[in-house]
Amino acid sequence: MLQEFTQEMKNNIQDVLRDVHTIIPGKIVTFNPDKCEASILPFGKFKKPDGSMMDYPQLNEVPVYIIQGSGQTATIVYPIKPDDECLVLFSEQALDTWRSKAESTTDLKFDLSNASAIVGMFSKPNPLIKEACNSDALIIEKDGDRVLLKKGNIYVHSSGHITLTAPMIDLN
Repeated sequence: MLQEFTQEMKNNIQDVLRDVHTIIPGKIVTFNPDKCEASILPFGKFKKPDGSMMDYPQLNEVPVYIIQGSGQTATIVYPIKPDDECLVLFSEQALDTWRSKAESTTDLKFDLSNASAIVGMFSKPNPLIKEACNSDALIIEKDGDRVLLKKGNIYVHSSGHITLTAPMIDLN
């Protein structure tokens, strides 16, 4: 009897957790830079109550995290394109409340409708990461043009064969 009760409790907990989403990798389908929102296709499948597997649905109007602060006066931006991979996070609270500053009428914790995304997590590593670690440097690169910040120096290289090396200047 106790074993049956324990198994039933485990089954009930699993049923509840089946609808709790936390983090999953995804792929950008479209990106709207005016709204900083994406349509995203999560990777993987989920198990339906009948035991069958189903692809995750496309998520739409997902806010995308961009590195910024100081009231949006300090920002690092980069192009976001279809097929870019990302990390999709599911909020404990309805994002509508945060975005519109209005009270939400839903209680959909960790629901697919409360997704946000961080673009930049890819399934294959970028070789620049190893170079940055080995050089102890910050590297900014776009299509062969590069800025490399390394203790005491700034290196700028353009695919147009312009290379500039300059020591860091103490502004104090």
